[in-house]
Amino acid sequence: MHQPTTPASVQVPRRIRALGGRQALAWGVGIGLGLALGHDRPARANGAQAAGFNLGCAAGFGLVNITSSNIASSLGTSTGSPNQINGGSTVSVPASCSVAPPAPAQPGNGHALVGGQARLNAGSIAATRIFRSQSATVTNGPGTTVVSNAWTVQAEADALAVASYIGGINASNCTVALSSCHYSDAVNLSGSLTLTGSLPDTGGINYYNVQTVGRNVDLNFVGSGREYFVFNMPASLTTNQDWTLQGNVDPSRIIFNFARPGSNLSLTGSDVFGTFLLTGGGTATLNRSGNGNPSSITGSLIVINNRSALRFGSSTGANRVNAVINGRPFNPTALRSVPVPGPLPLLGGAVAFGWTRRLRRRLRQVRRPARIPQAASV
Repeated sequence: MHQPTTPASVQVPRRIRALGGRQALAWGVGIGLGLALGHDRPARANGAQAAGFNLGCAAGFGLVNITSSNIASSLGTSTGSPNQINGGSTVSVPASCSVAPPAPAQPGNGHALVGGQARLNAGSIAATRIFRSQSATVTNGPGTTVVSNAWTVQAEADALAVASYIGGINASNCTVALSSCHYSDAVNLSGSLTLTGSLPDTGGINYYNVQTVGRNVDLNFVGSGREYFVFNMPASLTTNQDWTLQGNVDPSRIIFNFARPGSNLSLTGSDVFGTFLLTGGGTATLNRSGNGNPSSITGSLIVINNRSALRFGSSTGANRVNAVINGRPFNPTALRSVPVPGPLPLLGGAVAFGWTRRLRRRLRQVRRPARIPQAASV
């Protein structure tokens, strides 16, 4: 007795369902393989972090000094005590902050930005150009370019926003809300201290919530050019030590946030690195050491709403440089990194793709209509 056979019209859907299930399984295995193999790839710094560090109209300068008080500052007052601002460029300044009248960007020529009610005696400072707002005053020194008050007002707001962003990072959002961020709490900056970055491969933020600051701290930074060293400072920093860099740490990616009221920066013959952001009403003083060594900053100095004068050394001493700023303005766009698929996830996708090509060929074959044998002629 013959068993009834299942019609081809019923067999095909069953095969299609089976092969369709295999196709889904192939993609699942392939994607799972890619994710599993690429799971250990650490997160990179994201766009939100870049936006938080964006200094906007305050970016691109070796020196920024903006104050709402009528305060007279000095960058050296005699040819016998010259000061220098080297590097810095308006190339990184947003187009919305353009100068008036327009002036071409000139990279690497020591730009400074002065705004608000600041009165600056540029003295014998060696800088190609100083940009000042319409309400600020700059005497002596190199030629100045007048920019609108709106520029420096916005520069002040941008700098304050970055200071607020840095002050808002905590142990929770550093590890949860932000990608590629390592948080160090209750840090004591004193004596000779080596700080080794925790994110050498991917880049990101090494964040230090500083609790105490000793005098004459000597810092040694060890890390890669992709990393950021960010310090939330509770008080003033005073040092006469020369700091050092190991690896290819970028000086502009070392950021000191002095947002507490009255937090000052005072250097005496020391050589330091970083973007020094003073927004708490403090000021900066850069002096020669007793043996005549100048103080120098490699990075940038941004002083907003200082309540006392910004001073670069004394006016005495023949042909002695008091202070040097080697402008390396902070560029937040370097923090932004768009991850691309790594080779291992791509491998998983390729495996899945290869499997599904074979399965699709089999599906096309089973979907072809079955041939019905012709009846024999009588």
